[in-house]
Amino acid sequence: MRVCILTRGDLQPTQHGAAVKIVRTAQALARGGAAVFIVTDDRDAYLRVEGESLVAVPWPARVRAAQEWPPVPRLGRLAERLCDRVGYPREEHFLYRPIFDPAWWMRAMAIGLIEQIDWFQAEFPGYAAPGLVAQRVLGLLRPAPRTSIVQHNVEWDRLAEFGYEVSRIRRVEQALLAAVDEVVAVSADDRRRMVAAGTPAGKITVIPHGVEVGAFAAVSQAQALAVRRRHGVPADAPLLFFHGTLHYRPNTEAVRFIVEQLLPRLSQRPELRVLIAGQGAPTYYAHPAVIFTGPVDDLPAHVAAADLCLCPIESGGGTRMKLLEYMAAGKATVSTTKGAEGIAFTPGVELELADGPEPFARAVQALLDDPVRRAAMGRAAQAFARRLDWDFVTKPYLELYQGRGRGEDWYERLSQGPAPVGIEEHLPPRLPGKPLTLLLLINRGCNLRCSFCDLWEGHVHMPVRERLLPLLDQAVAIGTKTLVITGGEPFLHPDLFLAVAEAKARGLSVNITTNGTRLKQRWEECRASGVDSLSFSIDGLEATHDRLRGQKGAWRKTMAALRTVTRDGRLAASVYFTATSENVEELIEVYERVRATGARFDFWPVNDAPDLALRTEAHQAAWERAVEHIAAREPAVQGRLAFYRDSLAYHRGELDGVPLRCLGLVDQYGVTYEGDLLPCCVWGGEGLKVGNVFQTPLPELWRSAEVQAARRSLFEEGCAAGCFNHSLYEFSESTGLPFQVAG
Repeated sequence: MRVCILTRGDLQPTQHGAAVKIVRTAQALARGGAAVFIVTDDRDAYLRVEGESLVAVPWPARVRAAQEWPPVPRLGRLAERLCDRVGYPREEHFLYRPIFDPAWWMRAMAIGLIEQIDWFQAEFPGYAAPGLVAQRVLGLLRPAPRTSIVQHNVEWDRLAEFGYEVSRIRRVEQALLAAVDEVVAVSADDRRRMVAAGTPAGKITVIPHGVEVGAFAAVSQAQALAVRRRHGVPADAPLLFFHGTLHYRPNTEAVRFIVEQLLPRLSQRPELRVLIAGQGAPTYYAHPAVIFTGPVDDLPAHVAAADLCLCPIESGGGTRMKLLEYMAAGKATVSTTKGAEGIAFTPGVELELADGPEPFARAVQALLDDPVRRAAMGRAAQAFARRLDWDFVTKPYLELYQGRGRGEDWYERLSQGPAPVGIEEHLPPRLPGKPLTLLLLINRGCNLRCSFCDLWEGHVHMPVRERLLPLLDQAVAIGTKTLVITGGEPFLHPDLFLAVAEAKARGLSVNITTNGTRLKQRWEECRASGVDSLSFSIDGLEATHDRLRGQKGAWRKTMAALRTVTRDGRLAASVYFTATSENVEELIEVYERVRATGARFDFWPVNDAPDLALRTEAHQAAWERAVEHIAAREPAVQGRLAFYRDSLAYHRGELDGVPLRCLGLVDQYGVTYEGDLLPCCVWGGEGLKVGNVFQTPLPELWRSAEVQAARRSLFEEGCAAGCFNHSLYEFSESTGLPFQVAG
């Protein structure tokens, strides 16, 4: 299916609700398998959705030139006058000019021909006209594409609330609704209004706005406190939050309400502050307690910084995306009835309703005074918001465009169904240990023969185009930020750097873990790929390393590779050292040599290799000396001394059978070249597989009951796979809990 979204041009950065809705819908449609394109008023290029990115594609020269043919700009100026005649507000002409503008019609026809569009989806009714023109013209050449209007509001009602004469506006909008094949409303209230005006009920499908739950739910306490510090708000000061496009009248009136009605009624709290974020701040409503932040790039962190969110909206239409964002962040919120219009919540459970200055102020005061109730409301709100995650909300579009679910109220189905899994609902409040990380076993097979590894046996490569690229799109969809590519030896994979380039195009940070011996042959490819960092394995001085790695000369090649990277300076470099009975005496010297190159250094005891364990007093003493030496120079190691002490207990066998817990399937997850989903990189661990991403899409697996049961088991019962590495201290640093399960 090939879908073209016709819409407004102010989509990036996504700093207002309409832009968020349009971009997230486009991305989710693409994740669902559609080829998605976006046409705006940009005469130079259209947009192609690639993963989470919008890529500009220049219009062919003839299309670009046709838009400048002298009659076309003149007709564009006529379109402006026609907008005036119909009665559209001047500041909103950009939403309605496409009805009358031939340049818009040309772009719609051109994209239909170039990209063989099946569906034209107009975001706002004014953009339906170019789609309808293209539908008629293209229908003379091939099967005609279909058309739909997505109603963010019932526009004539919205403008009538603002005092405009809307009789002509209403007739134009109703004509467009009648002409398209499908109409999408964001709420049952909007559908009732359109039906009352004459649009057949069976033609209108209710599909609500969604929300990016993962982005709002994953903010750490440290990030929230950083927002407070940035704006000079003390950590213990009560903080309220509101955001929106602030020059939009309903939001401007909400700011006026906060300043003139709410704050005077909360004067007994002189320490209280209000953060108001968004473009077009009405600074004429300045108040000592109000901080206008302007547009923010880290909206989830700003919401997380607040104790309570506000939605004092009294006009406008559609589902309030700001309200869904507050709920996704797990924040208690006080809203007016109008502000919560179209959301089927339970008052007092997921959301507090209050109309009028006195009731609104009392509700705010009561929630500020009751942190327990505030937290309970936040949890209920977040569970509600998970039902409206974009990946769930966008499926009805695909159903509709495939001829199913027409006329249904998908909002009712989604909001009343079982809440999707909250992947951290089993965890205590915590600081995320790291950005969500995909550990990818991209191949099996290696040019070395390490004594403590069996992944060098055989040679199997994950197909990048057929298998990895869809996986990367799905990984980004669940919030993955970092890709760690490992093997086998990744540098043996013929398409390794295609994988890196595609991951970077999707906004991922990419690390490759390598033995370094093949870097010389592929160095230029590596530098050009955009990879962020390389991690090298060095397990001793030359003779020891070569013996453990099963190849003479391996140490020299790896050290040469490390020096190549650090001298070049474009990529970050680090070294991993696996401590064994054969190399622990050399740990300090290896550390000093690595740090002399400028690379980072990390180390841990060998895993699941009893014959190489640190069992003698001499080996354990060498380990303790090395830990003390490195900790004196590395603050991070100093903070992890308990982990390094427990490493000796692990090697003495005292932890055999003791379950250990980590944040697998929460902060990290592993995928093998065969598609198996695991909590970590213990590729051969018994019983760790929890599905296959080649058989079930990752977003579906990620929220499945089976995977959630695995997460809960890792936390409550621990894991007996036998690993002992950084995942353990990351667990303790994140949760404040010991990684050993109490007996």
